[in-house]
Amino acid sequence: MSHAVALPPPTTIAAFDEFLASQPDDSAWELIDGGILAMTNPTANHEEIVGNLSAALRPMMPADRRCRVSAGGLRVQVSDDARDTYAPRPDVMVWCGRMEGTRTFVTMPMIIVEVLSPSNMDSDRGAKLRFYKSSLPTLRQIALVYQDQMRVENYLRTDTGWDLVTLIRPDDALSFEALMFAMPLSDVYGGVELPSA
Repeated sequence: MSHAVALPPPTTIAAFDEFLASQPDDSAWELIDGGILAMTNPTANHEEIVGNLSAALRPMMPADRRCRVSAGGLRVQVSDDARDTYAPRPDVMVWCGRMEGTRTFVTMPMIIVEVLSPSNMDSDRGAKLRFYKSSLPTLRQIALVYQDQMRVENYLRTDTGWDLVTLIRPDDALSFEALMFAMPLSDVYGGVELPSA
């Protein structure tokens, strides 16, 4: 026998913004499938990987397309619609086009990189990945970078869906085809102390 259970309605972006206004400035939050999730403090490995990627990508930005790199500060949304229920903050994001300097979110991401940790892996590889793949038509690439092992799951959009390439060796190249740029995993993980095998 089944019975109905009353669940709270999903949190919208409008309610999420009200929640953020009441939080300390040094706290970080995401809205994933209507749920508000606290972001944990990054590890040294996480920050090293984010720094390596953003530093390498920044000079590759084609000036004529007004492209930019964000390192974890901006969130991504489908639109300006405050009724939406997703507002994640990718670790690294590339987008092109004009944007007001006071906006806190991007609606046209081209590349998204998430650096995985045990505390966020289920969300990043689950609900967040599904949102990225199904809801953002300008998105060309999603890279999931593990911080505790040399492994990158690189999703590339094709005419028929998404292809996955898994990279695990230092000389494997993480290719950013939209920017005509690639970097070996040895550079992605430069300065990162990985556990011994």
